[in-house]
Formats: sequence, C-alpha cells, structure tokens
Amino acid sequence: MEEVHYIQVLVPLRLEWIPVYRSPRRLEAGHRVTVLFAHRRYAGVVYRTGVQPDVDASRIQDILEVADNLPPISREELAFWDFLSSYYLCTPGEVFKAAYPAGKMLSEQKAANILERLRQRLAVRQEALERKHRDNVRERLEGELQSIQRQIDSLTLIPDRSPVKPSPGKPMLLSGGNRTPEYLKQCRSTLDSGLNVLVLIPEVAAGEQLQAVFEEAFPGQVHCVNSRITDVRRRRIADDVRNFGGQVVIGTRSSIFLPFSRLGLIIVENEHDPLFKQTEPSPRYNARDAAVVLGRLHRARVILGSPFPSLESLYNAGAGKYILRSTGAAAPEMVLVDIGAERRKHGMVGRISRKLLEAASLTEGPVALIRGWEKPDELIEDVTIAFGERKVDIFTLQQASLTDLRQYGIVAVLQADALFPEGDFRADERAIQALSMLAEQCAGVFLVQTAKPGHPVFGAPATLAEKLLEERKRFGLPPYTRLIDTDFGGHKERLSFPADASLTARKNELKQRALAFEKKTGGRIRVIIDVDPV
Repeated sequence: MEEVHYIQVLVPLRLEWIPVYRSPRRLEAGHRVTVLFAHRRYAGVVYRTGVQPDVDASRIQDILEVADNLPPISREELAFWDFLSSYYLCTPGEVFKAAYPAGKMLSEQKAANILERLRQRLAVRQEALERKHRDNVRERLEGELQSIQRQIDSLTLIPDRSPVKPSPGKPMLLSGGNRTPEYLKQCRSTLDSGLNVLVLIPEVAAGEQLQAVFEEAFPGQVHCVNSRITDVRRRRIADDVRNFGGQVVIGTRSSIFLPFSRLGLIIVENEHDPLFKQTEPSPRYNARDAAVVLGRLHRARVILGSPFPSLESLYNAGAGKYILRSTGAAAPEMVLVDIGAERRKHGMVGRISRKLLEAASLTEGPVALIRGWEKPDELIEDVTIAFGERKVDIFTLQQASLTDLRQYGIVAVLQADALFPEGDFRADERAIQALSMLAEQCAGVFLVQTAKPGHPVFGAPATLAEKLLEERKRFGLPPYTRLIDTDFGGHKERLSFPADASLTARKNELKQRALAFEKKTGGRIRVIIDVDPV
C-alpha cells in the first residue's frame, strides 16, 4: 500500500488557515512545492509535516510537484515568519508573499531552468564523447563540455561549513556620534570569523555615505540591497548569503527577508527612523524590532545605533533587555537664536536673524539652511538680500538628512518650531532626533532659530529622554502600553493594551471587534500595528 503524507503548505495569500495537501513522498518543512488552490496554481512552501487532517481525506488535494531544483526555506526563515505573523497580527501567507514576492520567485525559477538546460546539454556532450570521433571533432566536443561545466559551476554554489557561533549576548544600543568606527570594528571581527553582516539603513540615499565607508574598508565584500537593484541581482545576493560567509549586506528594511545561513552581526543604523516601519501592505512590521528577533534566531550580535535612540529602545535598555553604550563623541554645540527677541530689537532680515549672518561671516564655505514653514520663493528673496553672492543651499529637513553636511561652514535651522507640531505625542522625541542627526553631520557651526527657546527639546538630551519617558508613563503611552490602529472598513479606531498584555489577549479583542463589525456591515478588518517594541 502506497504511503501517504499530509502536509501544510503556505501559499502567498491572506488565509486565516494553512491548507493541507497530500504528498506521495516524505518532505521536510521548507521544501518548495506547487499546489492548486481555488483552481489556481501557486508556488508554496511546506510549513508543517506529519499533519492529521480534520476533514475527509477525499477532499484533500495532491501537491502538483516538488521543486527539487530550488533551495529550500531554512528553519530560521520559517521561525522568523512565524514571529512576524504572530507579533504583527497578520497571516503567515502574507509574510511569505513579502519575503518571496513574485519577481523573486520568477528569478529563482528562471535560474533553475537555465541550470537544468545546461545539465542536459552537458549530458549530451558526455554521451557524444563516449563514441569515436576524429581528433578535431573530439577537441570541439571537449571544449564545449568544459565551457558548459564552467557555466554550471558558476551557478552551483557549494556551501561553506558553518562555524560554531559564540553566545551573542544582549543587543547593544549605541548612542552618540561617530558610531562608524565601532561598526567597522565589529564588522571586521565578524567577517574574520567567516560570518556575514547585515547593515540596515532607513532608505537608500541615507546609506550612501555609510556604504562608501564599508566598501573602502571591505573591498569586494559589500552587497547593496534596495528597490533599485534587479531581481536577478537580488537572487544572486540571496544565493551568496545562503551559502557563504564573509560578506556585508547593506540594505533597507526588506533585507531582513534574505535567506541568511551564516549571519553573525546585524547593525541597525539610525534605529529611531520611522522609515523602518512598513505600513502598507501587510505585514506591517518595524524592521528595527524584527532585526532583534532575527539576530536571536541566528545567534547573531545586534547593534542599534542612533545619535538619540528611540524611547522604545531606551526603555528596553532601562529594563535590562539591551546594553546601553555611548560613543562619547560630542556633537557641535547648538547655537540657539530666539526669533521673538530678535524681532523685538529689529535683529531679523526677513526670516534670517542677524546672529545667523554674524556667525556665517566668521566661517568659510557654503551655507546650508533648513527650512520649516517658510515658502521657498519668499525665502530665496531673503537669502539673496542677506547673503549676496555667497553660495547658500536650502533644504527641507528630509533633504538635509540625506545630504553630507560636512562641506558647509554653517548649518542653520530657520524655524525649529516646525519640528514639534502639536497633536503628536512623538513630536518632541522626533524633534530632538532630527536636531541630533543634523548636529552629527555638521562639521562647522550648528545654529537653530526658534520662537520657543525654552522648549525641552533644546535642553540636555539625557534629561529630555527621562522627562519624555515619565510623561509617556503618566499618560499611558508607548512603550508602557501597546497601541494598535485598526481600520474597520473605513472606520478607524485606536486600541490601547497594557504593556504586559499577551498576544492572545490582543488577538481576541481584535477578533471580537472584527466579528461585530462584519456582522453589522459585511466589511473586513484591516489591522496595523502602531508601536510595539520587542
């Protein structure tokens, strides 16, 4: 009697259950298979084996084929997907789709097809060489065989043996400026051990300076992963980090889905940046927090770096989850200009203070101005009157954060009050982070104009962090609570849970609300995690 195996197969769909299929052979979790679901073919992944179906066996379909020519999904990847689906309240199928989008799957399959055709051509040449031929024909066949074998070797990776990893310890929260030397030191140690390094950056442009430093320090070992690279390039990088060590990957948040097998170090640069959060589509995860779990699964060290860390990370450091360490590098002293006081004594040239002009006159090189609410056309007129022929570049805060400001003799924020608008409980935190990042990039004078010089963000950063955490605790805000933004068919609602509330409690609450809403309107729930530090 033929043996039958029942398996659960993940498909890239939002399903509240994982479908069960029948396999004629024994498979392991992570094997790639093709199945039929709702009359459509899907490339899937074996999720669980040895399943006992709870429906009649006649209703269970057979898998269509096993993709033995594709690399299996590792147990670390599957465990990571489990975490993301559970923690961020989405389905495993949605995580699978994010980790292996259609372009990536197609590129893998094309590469596998090319390899199969090359092997067929090799077999034909080998068979031909077994027969008798004239010398010139044999030489031609042998040359073709060697050429085909070289192509196969270039596509066939022989994995390194993974070394034994030491205990990684707790994640390090590295605050302050000049963090790059510590990154390079830790990276060099990891590469020397034959392991890989993942450096997460919030966006492509923000990582160009860091990328240049790493490429100079580790020539030929640095890969860049972002939305600009092709699917073919992404697949080749995935093959490399799946099979080999001694490489550095610098990438945006989706880089956490690469199939690492020898991951030894994860660096999250500017860990406070909100761009690490994925908001659409699901899974709606924070790559910073997910990276901590990824490091735990791979027994890799984790470094979270920032000039002024997020309150969530500072809270974790205070709770003993992270080790807080300062670089000790001092940023340029902030020169504060009171706009109101300057106006009263006619010390303003439009939107530019005379104190700014005086400070600029004592420096050399171009001037960088970061605008807030000012209209560009009106600001250009003020700049022309105030600075004359001197080179002045005007940036938004976002543009300035992506620019190397070290070339400027003076960097000035014209209206810092635009950094902390009312109505956002994170405004003060993000304002001090923005000012800290600008100061970190500044090699000359750093000047800030404000109508609120007594605002807490202009005080000592360490004191401000303590005050903000006390405020969050008093008003029941993250990291002392968990906030979940929900969208019930257009009806948006924010739910708050105690910090120690279990995932089960949160899921049950959402399920009850979703059922009530669906019963009333027939709509479906869409869930977004707002803040949820690991």
